[in-house]
Amino acid sequence: MTVTPDDHGRSRIDRERKTAFVSHDWAGTDSLTTTIVSTVAELSGSDPTDVERLYDRIDPESLEALFAPANSAANRNTGQVSFQLDAYTVTVHATGDIVVARVA
Repeated sequence: MTVTPDDHGRSRIDRERKTAFVSHDWAGTDSLTTTIVSTVAELSGSDPTDVERLYDRIDPESLEALFAPANSAANRNTGQVSFQLDAYTVTVHATGDIVVARVA
């Protein structure tokens, strides 16, 4: 998923407020990790390779397994996990919705 500063469906980045709401596409080719790192990079105005390593904060494989659709078809709809990455709090919801907000 390439995150842009415009509204695209359910994705929204507000640079002024330093927040983003994106929806991870489970059927797409990008991993949940890519969606998270791309969003943080977009908000911070940096290259994704300059974002803190996600695996220093949380196990990406476990995060993916926790929220990936069950039985390859049924989307999960309960649960969430939050963690800090760079200067942002990232909250991943089981639905695939991700909220990224700058830590005050």
